[in-house]
Amino acid sequence: MRQTNENTSVNLKLVMLFDWRKQIYCICSHNLSPEDASTEVTELRRDGLPAFSVDQRSRHLHDDAEECEVCRADVQQCVNPPPALERRKREFRR
Repeated sequence: MRQTNENTSVNLKLVMLFDWRKQIYCICSHNLSPEDASTEVTELRRDGLPAFSVDQRSRHLHDDAEECEVCRADVQQCVNPPPALERRKREFRR
């Protein structure tokens, strides 16, 4: 989603981990610029984690991305059928 500020327009992204075998995901971050989301995805993938970025439809007001209902709605909008939500990030650690 494009969030318009005074003179700039910004695409907002969320970063998620997705386990294809178990069909579960968890949300790591939200309200990121495309550059920040790309950096975070690269770092997570470098650590061997299955990270992806998803476009947000709007700025999310919840402080904790993992608990953000709007993040879940954005993921469900992008993935059909939606995978199960996994709140424990440790599931993805190696």
